[in-house]
Amino acid sequence: MESSGSSNWRAVEGDFPLDDEPALRGGPLSVPIPNAQLRATSSISDIGSWYAIGEAWAQIAMRFMPPDPTVLDIGCGCGKMARFFSLVPNLRYLGVDLFLPSIRWCEKAFLGLAGGRFKFEHFDGISEVYNPAGTVRPSDYQFPADDGSIDMTICAALFTHLLEEDCMHYLAEIRRVSKPGGLALVSIHNEPPQGKRFDGDESRIDIDEDYFLELARRCKMGCRRRIGNVYGQQVLLLEAID
Repeated sequence: MESSGSSNWRAVEGDFPLDDEPALRGGPLSVPIPNAQLRATSSISDIGSWYAIGEAWAQIAMRFMPPDPTVLDIGCGCGKMARFFSLVPNLRYLGVDLFLPSIRWCEKAFLGLAGGRFKFEHFDGISEVYNPAGTVRPSDYQFPADDGSIDMTICAALFTHLLEEDCMHYLAEIRRVSKPGGLALVSIHNEPPQGKRFDGDESRIDIDEDYFLELARRCKMGCRRRIGNVYGQQVLLLEAID
């Protein structure tokens, strides 16, 4: 689920290209496909793999969502999961990402679709990989949602890039915005070096799975289910607890 493919998006100079994939244009009422450079920023540029990852996550999430859910997608990228959620009647969605071109593309791509139920917001967070000129430390960031307002928070390939202080803060924010019994679908890399529980830098974080769940419990997020390996990352379903 890490960025790869033929499009070196980090080498782009000037304005980032926001065009759609020219060979894959659908009809006027369908969500378009982002170009390869946009896809590579949040996943993988290969269209088949990009589409498959988004579908897999959406299928897992929809299995556990309540009727008429409100979903918060932290690290939404260029709509890899949002395009599938747009097919769910009465689902309300807020996608957040610190890569501004992805948010701008989503705002245009989803405009007028799904009855205005989909919104996207840029977080100007500091990230050496994705937003080195950012102005807000991740540990200071407050999710753009009210207390107890979210049925499911999705963090796909997010905790794989968060340092331990930021990891704890994000878990606390997930708990703050979650409804009673609200859920969070998250992924981690779980192969730290022997003798370590948390290791790496922003390009890749590995954390012992039991230690991650211990941190989650400290923030009043319990483990409802260990989903297992999804495209190279361990996916966990957390639940807000008292």
